[in-house]
Amino acid sequence: MLDLKQLQAFAFVVEERSFDKAAALLHVSQSAISQRIKALESQVGQALLIRSTPLRPTEAGLKVLGYYQQMHLLQQELLTDIDPEGGKTLYSNQNKVRIALNSDSLDTWFLEAITPLIRSHQLLVDLKVDDQDATHELLKNGEVIGCISSTTSNLQGCQSVLLGHMAYYPVCTQSFKDKFFSEPIHLDEFRYAPAVEFNYKDQLQSRYLKQFWGVETGQYPSHEIPSSKSFLSFLTLGLGWGMAPDIQVASLLKSGRLIKLAEDQHLKIPLYWHVWNLKSKLIKEITLNLTAQAKKSLHQLE
Repeated sequence: MLDLKQLQAFAFVVEERSFDKAAALLHVSQSAISQRIKALESQVGQALLIRSTPLRPTEAGLKVLGYYQQMHLLQQELLTDIDPEGGKTLYSNQNKVRIALNSDSLDTWFLEAITPLIRSHQLLVDLKVDDQDATHELLKNGEVIGCISSTTSNLQGCQSVLLGHMAYYPVCTQSFKDKFFSEPIHLDEFRYAPAVEFNYKDQLQSRYLKQFWGVETGQYPSHEIPSSKSFLSFLTLGLGWGMAPDIQVASLLKSGRLIKLAEDQHLKIPLYWHVWNLKSKLIKEITLNLTAQAKKSLHQLE
């Protein structure tokens, strides 16, 4: 049986990326933190931390971290079941719910799903934003309890449910289209018209270009704008074209501030909710809320 204090010390060091900060939060000395982690590594029989700057967990460390987080969640639920008042720790940093999701979900429908739970359970959340193709890795690494991802495959010890599809359209301003594109559009024009991408992981623009125009990755210029708000600003300012979800740009299309670059072309990206396969009331509630809101906000294909 792994020691709870040792596991807690390890989890805090991973979270804070520092022995000093972990010691301060746990109100113990740095030496005590170091001793607990050494004892845990001795029991596991493997190194759990890479002593770099910043500190980061080894592959074995990620598994231990995931184990601790699952155990901690179930323990908190047990305490609440036994003593509904005494078991609750109001807005405790130690009980944060960590979820990974794509920026477009966060900016459109996710908050409507999670807000009732934050209020009813007095939760603190730690939302880790990444591309929908990359959030799966954060769950695999034990950094979150669940993720919204375009990946279909289940991780060991996890379950998944299809939430729906997000429809992405190529959009830009009328002036941008007039400047860079003819009518009808020719594929070579994409090699000169700057695209707007969220970051280097954002594959939507390249996927669209390859699927509809046969343009390969790296054969077109692009801005990298790691902010959904600024991403849209770049589009409305006429600085580029980009793939944007219909639920996010509906009003901009209606007002004419943006237009669809190609009316009949779009990508429908599936979004799945992957989560630990635990008999947890909170996980069940989160899953129910997400699926209910997704049915209202996302495209549901037959």
